[in-house]
Amino acid sequence: MARLPALLLLAVALSAASVRSSSFPTEVVELTDANFEHDTQASTGQTTGVWAVLFTDSNVKRHDRAVAIFEELAKDEDKEVIYAKVDVAGNRKLARRFGEVVLPPCVLLFRDRQMYLFDGSFDRDDVSQHVRDFVTSGFANQEPLDVPAPSEKQLNLQAFEASSQMDMKVVGIAVLMIVGGLLFQTWAIINKDKFKPEPSSQKQQQQQEKQQRK
Repeated sequence: MARLPALLLLAVALSAASVRSSSFPTEVVELTDANFEHDTQASTGQTTGVWAVLFTDSNVKRHDRAVAIFEELAKDEDKEVIYAKVDVAGNRKLARRFGEVVLPPCVLLFRDRQMYLFDGSFDRDDVSQHVRDFVTSGFANQEPLDVPAPSEKQLNLQAFEASSQMDMKVVGIAVLMIVGGLLFQTWAIINKDKFKPEPSSQKQQQQQEKQQRK
């Protein structure tokens, strides 16, 4: 019976550890223009956890080292951060949104409704440890940055209505011009015989021209 409380405590501890480790992916999460804000909630509370996001450019071969380092860090089951990456080459909205801050390859840590920049060189042999230290505690030595809000273009209804009204006026004028042209052509065809000179008058005109030449 004395072992029962100890076994219960052990079971609770193992269950908590299992839940804790399972709440953080062991693979690098791929973030895109479509899912970035939904997954990270970077500018809307950051209630989904702490995110360490690697910004890279798939067109630059040397960035592969940074991706490989992040993949190794993500395998750590004791971590308390979600490792993710953004390919700026294929996600132009995110590239524009964070363009004033990031220069790939670099890391943005999103936590406490702020973001922190790690722009150290990924060519260093100990960069993996530097990144791990940064996301766990080193970020506190840097000034936090405000998270830029996503730039969603909103429809200006007044401008849209004004342009629509203008377009309708232009269309109306064009229709009137086309109809007027068709009516004039029809009238000209119907009355074309009225404008032909009579044969006698043509002969008189020719005789007058001959006399003038003589």
